[in-house]
Amino acid sequence: MTDTAIWLNASLILLILMGAGIYLYGRSNQRQRLRERAVAEIERRGAALDQRRGLAQVRSGSVGFLLHLGTMLPMLSATQRAESSTKLMAAGYRSSQAMFVLMGTIVLSVLGTMALTAWLAEPWLAERGAAAWLAALLVAAYLGSLLPRLVLDRLVSRRQEAIRLALPDALDLMVICTNAGLALNAALDRVADEMTEVSPELADELKLTATELKLSSDVERVLNGLANRTNIEGMRTLVSTFLQARQYGTAITQALRILARSERTARMMRLEEKAAKLSVKMSVPMMLFILPTVIIVGAGPAILNLMKFFASQ
Repeated sequence: MTDTAIWLNASLILLILMGAGIYLYGRSNQRQRLRERAVAEIERRGAALDQRRGLAQVRSGSVGFLLHLGTMLPMLSATQRAESSTKLMAAGYRSSQAMFVLMGTIVLSVLGTMALTAWLAEPWLAERGAAAWLAALLVAAYLGSLLPRLVLDRLVSRRQEAIRLALPDALDLMVICTNAGLALNAALDRVADEMTEVSPELADELKLTATELKLSSDVERVLNGLANRTNIEGMRTLVSTFLQARQYGTAITQALRILARSERTARMMRLEEKAAKLSVKMSVPMMLFILPTVIIVGAGPAILNLMKFFASQ
């Protein structure tokens, strides 16, 4: 074997070793990066879990106090409890103790408004006798009992609006999932995972529905429960579409695509309606705050000159 052949063989072996080293180095770096990403994700989730536990510990004292207060002093009748229970579920509070916490909040609100009324109106009520005190405290108690329920209604409407805005995007994802051959519960579960960051409210409802479908064989009851919890027209239409497709064995993809298009059109119409109302809503602030300022700036110098003229005469 000549020197040239030996040199070529050594060079080839060296290149192979160098290539193998570079490949192993790249694989080790890739594994290291994957390991670092996994460790960072675990630390992030652990920090989020610790934060939620800390918030739960901070809130446990006040919630426990309200729970005890609502248990000792129930402020709602049976009809009001049924209505408030439906609203609590629509607002996302599904715990069995949420009703007692609400009643404790009502008791605290009643006592607070009565104390505030007695403190602020004491000079006026001291001259009018016991009847005025009784009437003022009764009105304060009524307003205090009404305030937590108004806040609950506001929470319900805010959550429904968030679900309504995110529903067209969720329907588009359902179309993709059903085209891929996923079953109903698997499609709902996957859409809930994808919508967690965009709309936690809708993701929570879909995740709960997917879990109930895995545990229950009564699909109609579970889907109707989703429609009743959200109480949104678009969600009721979606549930009806699911039930009709299940009953008649029709393809659900095209129905979901049409429903997504109609929901997006309805969302755009609601936004256009809000934009059309802005001019009317802005007229009162303009008349109260902007128009007097413009009059002062425009007519102020003329009025000052007239005042100086008449003062000099």
